[in-house]
Amino acid sequence: MKTLAKLLYVEADEEITDLVDRLRDLSLEDEVTFVVPERARALQSAMSFRLLKRYADSYGKRVNLVSGDPRLQAMSLEAGFTAYPNLAAYDRGGEVHRPELAGDPTSTGATAIAPAAPAVAPTSPPTGQATAPQRGVATMDRPRETSVMSAPPKQQAPASRKPAPAGPPLGSYRPYLIGAAVLAVVALLVGILYLPTATATVFVQGTPVKADVTLLGAPGATAGSPDHFATQAIHAEESQNLPGTPTGQKQIDAAKATGQVTFKASCSGFICSVPIRSGTDVSTGSGKHYLTTKSVTVQSTLVSQGSVDAPVAAVQAGLAGNTEIDTIRYINNNNPDDLLSVNNGQAITGGADARTATVIQQSDIDSIKDVYAKDALPRVTDQLNGKAQGKKLVLVGNGVQATAKPDHAVGEEVGGFTVAIKVSGDAVAYDEKVVQQLLKGFLQRKVPQGSQLTTDGTTLKYDPPSDANADGHITLNGHLSGFYAPIFLEPAIRAHLKGMSPSKGRAFLQTLPNVVDARVTQSPFGLPWLPLFSSRITLKIQEVSSSSASP
Repeated sequence: MKTLAKLLYVEADEEITDLVDRLRDLSLEDEVTFVVPERARALQSAMSFRLLKRYADSYGKRVNLVSGDPRLQAMSLEAGFTAYPNLAAYDRGGEVHRPELAGDPTSTGATAIAPAAPAVAPTSPPTGQATAPQRGVATMDRPRETSVMSAPPKQQAPASRKPAPAGPPLGSYRPYLIGAAVLAVVALLVGILYLPTATATVFVQGTPVKADVTLLGAPGATAGSPDHFATQAIHAEESQNLPGTPTGQKQIDAAKATGQVTFKASCSGFICSVPIRSGTDVSTGSGKHYLTTKSVTVQSTLVSQGSVDAPVAAVQAGLAGNTEIDTIRYINNNNPDDLLSVNNGQAITGGADARTATVIQQSDIDSIKDVYAKDALPRVTDQLNGKAQGKKLVLVGNGVQATAKPDHAVGEEVGGFTVAIKVSGDAVAYDEKVVQQLLKGFLQRKVPQGSQLTTDGTTLKYDPPSDANADGHITLNGHLSGFYAPIFLEPAIRAHLKGMSPSKGRAFLQTLPNVVDARVTQSPFGLPWLPLFSSRITLKIQEVSSSSASP
């Protein structure tokens, strides 16, 4: 009794690639037996048997076949397998050697299939009768016997001898022809198995998603916070003192000479008081007149002479109004009874003629500042960028600015002046990648489980920051939008597509979620089936944001 090896029952709708996969999965079996129905799709051609034999040899396995179909038995034997008509014959070891063709038991090369039970030895014929060979009987150790009838040879006229053809006989090329045919078949199989490729393209409609978020930046912000990011406050400046020359023109009016005079009074009585009104006219002997600018009173007694000082200003403006000491002695329109006298103990000065003066104007300061800032502004900006070390830089306020502080005011008449120029700027630096990750993470948290953001159509942007502070604080208002689609298991999809017809593969792809269209193309030539190996299939996922895929 034969010990059964691993039995594999073949389904009617299985493909040859399924049998190869099952054969590969039996890593611990040296012998495998396929039980094949008559209409098995996987084994309907000699090429399928040869392909199965090739993989069986590569896996080091001996393969048997159990089938009652003589055609399958014949192709199995031709491929090099051992064939059995049924499981009972397989269990007894009654293998098929040369199956007879169905409906034609007398065809050339046909023999009987081993019987299900041992044949009974024929009884001896009666004495004197010739023993005829029995036809149609076969056992495990004796094949069916066939008799060959041959007619006696006929006398033929001697044929004329033909000259031998030149060159080697045709039979000597037979091994080469067989080898060429084998190579052609192998090349054909390799081309069918390994050369064809297929591309499956699915058009997936994304579901829109939007979100708004506010991110806060500050120095020393904790990493990992969903809405906080770290920043760096940066400051840069440079300064220099530069000389300036005034160029402004200013008209100076004539100035009146000023000073003071002393009034003295003598008293005719015991006590007297003499008032002197503002505007009292006093003069010099040369005719220079001055008016008092303040009312005063002289107190005097009979015993002592009183005196009082009063401020005066020249009547006529100009340099001519200046006068020396002790030159003002006359009181004009004075009451003689007042016994007054006047004199100037100090020179009357300050009188000046009208003139045009050179003064500082704002353009004198601005020109110095602009010349210096032209080169200093880029230098300070470069300092800020250098300190940022490749991070995103946001300037505080108006950015890098130049200021000028002169040592004299605008409009002042001076021969020269000095301007202190300072160019400085403050900025906030942050890592743009970190901000983009925070924005994308916020949008991803809006995506349902089992889906993912599509690679196209995602927008992560934020408004230009307007509240950056010199201490490093900043606020970013982000506006996010995108699309999400289901997560596809590409290896599983490619494994499902292998061996399918292109039409069935396209129909399968269209059943996937969110798929609005699918295409299957083959290269370099089309076959009735897709490649038998999933590695030869490329899956492309084309994302579309509209309500339907493009045709």
